[in-house]
Amino acid sequence: MNGTHSEARRSPDARTRPGEDALTLAWAEPRERQHVISLAASEGRQTLSLRTMPRARLAVLRRAQGGFAGWVGIDADSDPKCPELFSQYLYPEYRRRGLGALLEHLCWAYLDARGCKTASMRMEVDSSQDLSKRGRAPGSCRQVFVLVDVRTALAGSIAARGPLDVEALPMQVLR
Repeated sequence: MNGTHSEARRSPDARTRPGEDALTLAWAEPRERQHVISLAASEGRQTLSLRTMPRARLAVLRRAQGGFAGWVGIDADSDPKCPELFSQYLYPEYRRRGLGALLEHLCWAYLDARGCKTASMRMEVDSSQDLSKRGRAPGSCRQVFVLVDVRTALAGSIAARGPLDVEALPMQVLR
């Protein structure tokens, strides 16, 4: 993968340049899921899907020094015809560096590999202000659902970042 904001390397001992933090993109382990639920709650984020969809996959961006830079949930089992992406979150210091797009890229690659054609993407209004401003009264909703064509989204991600092999996780990412 290559891009202007983040660069992934398959080598587990990739070196970071000054000013860059090494992150690892990986599927969460069961104990990490409980920790992410606690972190999400402390950030005022919804945790219902994380708590009630135990078979859903949870991808995390692990920080080299411990903890997380962000995460995203993917439920492709409850409704395989229209799986859901949920609880995507990046801590503010990790935003605007292409990491949110990387998490989405992983989701599209995972869903495409499972043969999913469309997916719904749940977004908090406070992190999706442009979407929430269109035709909605202030304070009228807290979440929006966007229906996404998986192959189109994946094609855009591949064009911007190159292919991503979900079987190659964990992989190191430079922020």
